[in-house]
Amino acid sequence: MNNSLLSTKIITPAQQELVLNTGIGLTQYDILKTEYVILKENVVWDHIIITSKNAIPAILPYLSLIQNIYCVGNKTAALLQENGLQPKYIAQNAVELAIELTSHYSNQDYYYLCSEQRRDELPAFFLDKKIPLKEVFAYRSIAVVKTFDRIFAAIAFYSPRGVHAFAKANPNNKTLIAVCIGDTTATTARLYFKNIVIANKQTIENTLITAIKALRND
Repeated sequence: MNNSLLSTKIITPAQQELVLNTGIGLTQYDILKTEYVILKENVVWDHIIITSKNAIPAILPYLSLIQNIYCVGNKTAALLQENGLQPKYIAQNAVELAIELTSHYSNQDYYYLCSEQRRDELPAFFLDKKIPLKEVFAYRSIAVVKTFDRIFAAIAFYSPRGVHAFAKANPNNKTLIAVCIGDTTATTARLYFKNIVIANKQTIENTLITAIKALRND
């Protein structure tokens, strides 16, 4: 168990080296599988919200129609920019984005391209402010059930659904440290684990660095 890390997402070779070069053992698998959905609803492309890069494939056929797009995360923003779209606002999380839009752009009608399992915070803000928000399902995440017969010193989690999926499949796996990419993931992790560590930046690299530091007691 000592110096063993489970990543609940397949990471890049460079990210793997980041972990392995420290002498920490690494196991990895994709705990969530993404299925993309062909849009069947009519969308008005004036003001589009996405909170995950998984929504991007759904909008690719409509790039020339999009007037304004708002997103969460620098990596999602970078992918949009690679496809010729400059986000009008980039937030660090869905709550920040909801506050920004409902406070400063409240006279618009928004379309939120999300998953069927999306969290409630952003839609709740719009509902509270009585600002029109149309949800369009652009993808779905399916949990990959995998049971482990070993205890890891740390597990890196990247989403609340990933935490739920792991805990359901491994109810007796009391890992020493649950390393979370952000606060919302950590909130879910606290339902199952006692020792929670949160990355100070919501990136995979920073989550891995946080795990390394926690395992080395840095």
